[in-house]
Amino acid sequence: MSASPFELLLDIATRARSGGEEAQARLRIQPHWSGVGFSLLDQRLVVPMGEVTEILKLPELTRLPRVQPWVRGVANIRGRLLPIVCLAGFFGGRPSLNWRAHRALVVEHGDIYCALQVDEVHGLKHFGAEALREGALPDNAALATVTRGAYAAGDGDWSIFQPGLLLNDSRFLDAAL
Repeated sequence: MSASPFELLLDIATRARSGGEEAQARLRIQPHWSGVGFSLLDQRLVVPMGEVTEILKLPELTRLPRVQPWVRGVANIRGRLLPIVCLAGFFGGRPSLNWRAHRALVVEHGDIYCALQVDEVHGLKHFGAEALREGALPDNAALATVTRGAYAAGDGDWSIFQPGLLLNDSRFLDAAL
């Protein structure tokens, strides 16, 4: 005679409780940090989850007169004007040639609402708390002003990009020529 579903669940619960220390260790919650991974100027970066409101393919743009060359233009996103900034250009570099991989990370910080064009988005990245390297600097020195630490992973370091540092930078705020 086969056991009822309830009896099967009771059996599983009993075995899980008596599984010993190894089973209990697997059940413990591991502290972790999550962010959106992206590439910029041949550097791997990760932005905290709560800092990006949306990720877009680059929308159709309207160019703006008399602005810095790194200001790509504005786009109408659901009835709201969204300025789009080429981050590589702002940091004195060039975006990757693979324009199909370019994405826009939409950020809102106080009154500032804009999109940051990056070379490629790698999706969600999760790191264990022990992987944090607080004093680590990115390989690209220009990015050091907008990063704070890095997470070590099997595929290398991911510098932590802080949009608030960029959006409070007077050079970034002075986009007019």
